[in-house]
Amino acid sequence: MNIAQKIDACTGCGVCAAVCPSAAVEMQPDAHGFLRPVVDDAACTDCGLCTGKCPVSVLPQTSAHTDILTGYAKDGTLLPRSSSGAIFPVLAAEIIRKGGLVFGAAFDGQFQVVHTAAESVEELSALCSSKYVQGRVPSDCYAQVKAALAAGRWVYFSGMPCQVAALKSYLGRDYDTLITQDTACHSVPSPMVWKNYRSALEMQNGSKLKSFSFRKKATGWENYHIHAAFENGREFLQLAAKNPYQRGFIKGLYSRGSCFDCKFKGIERCSDITLADYWGVKGIQPEAYHPQGTSLVLLHSEKGRALLERCKDRLQTCPAAEGALTWNPAMLRPIQKPARYDEFWAGYEQKPFAELVSACCEPTKEEAAKERWNRSLLARVIRRLTR
Repeated sequence: MNIAQKIDACTGCGVCAAVCPSAAVEMQPDAHGFLRPVVDDAACTDCGLCTGKCPVSVLPQTSAHTDILTGYAKDGTLLPRSSSGAIFPVLAAEIIRKGGLVFGAAFDGQFQVVHTAAESVEELSALCSSKYVQGRVPSDCYAQVKAALAAGRWVYFSGMPCQVAALKSYLGRDYDTLITQDTACHSVPSPMVWKNYRSALEMQNGSKLKSFSFRKKATGWENYHIHAAFENGREFLQLAAKNPYQRGFIKGLYSRGSCFDCKFKGIERCSDITLADYWGVKGIQPEAYHPQGTSLVLLHSEKGRALLERCKDRLQTCPAAEGALTWNPAMLRPIQKPARYDEFWAGYEQKPFAELVSACCEPTKEEAAKERWNRSLLARVIRRLTR
């Protein structure tokens, strides 16, 4: 199966371009802004490396046993700068203290998301906190990881599950000094939609962006806000639940098509560690709750367990309760393709963004009927139980 035949399943990881010995594969944006491989037939030698290393073609081996913990950083200054319990900056800082490199997603100068390396604790802050847009893993990023490992350095690679799978495929073997960490990915939104949204914010505020946060904890971890600061001193703050970009992302209106059939879900992973929000912790395990964020930590390997053990003095952790994943279904299965997905793209750039998102977030007649039926069924069950 060649790249053209696999295009719908493509996750945009870029490993095909990274391994091509003749530089015949280039990642280019499609009509929706997602990076996809484009092959220069004149340069292609049909070596098969691109498809042979594609993580969707050859799914990686997953863990045999996973321990699920919950916790947060004891250092309260880390929590406001992180999406949930600030586990990542603690673990990543330990690797840096060992002279290692940390790779993760950061905003570049144009607020596009790109994988980059941090070599100091100060540089780690750029890699913290969620970026709700598909990031780009440059071809040389994979090569940098391999070169550092070959030199005997520790490497901590943080990314989406498909990106971790791509790195594993690129390397072709395990390294004792490599720690891979993925997240409970909901889906990856279009870089084009993100670019247009931030441009609209800049126009509305008459200035270029200076900083942006998808998870500002202005009123705590659960009711997080979208926050933007501009060079002219103006600020934008909106409850995420009411923000059009966030609403469209949660609904999946401009998520990558392959996310609806993601091959990298489940408790067992190919990574060493998985980090996730512990949504619902107040009801499930109230003693583990922190108002500035509580994380779930899934340990899939002895390397992951050993790293957490080395950091235990800086973390407040305990075993997660049964049902800890109840309110984080993105860990276990792909999100469902929205009924109005095609309607969104048909109307994009034709209608005002906020208006289009609001309309496409409304349930279809079939969805509304199903919801009414579910509510009726639940009411009948409750009546029977309370008789």
